[in-house]
Amino acid sequence: MHRVYTLLTQVMGATGVLRTDAPGATVLQSIEASYRSVWVLTFGGGTNEVQRDIIG
Repeated sequence: MHRVYTLLTQVMGATGVLRTDAPGATVLQSIEASYRSVWVLTFGGGTNEVQRDIIG
């Protein structure tokens, strides 16, 4: 999913990294916030595997 948001921010250019309430923002949903949150979720996804390795 992070590849999709990376591509979206590249295609949109400077407006792709603007917040929704920023002047000049052209998209209703904030691509910038989604781009940041998708990276956070990738780090949290590996905790189950680490716990399985510790238990196993």
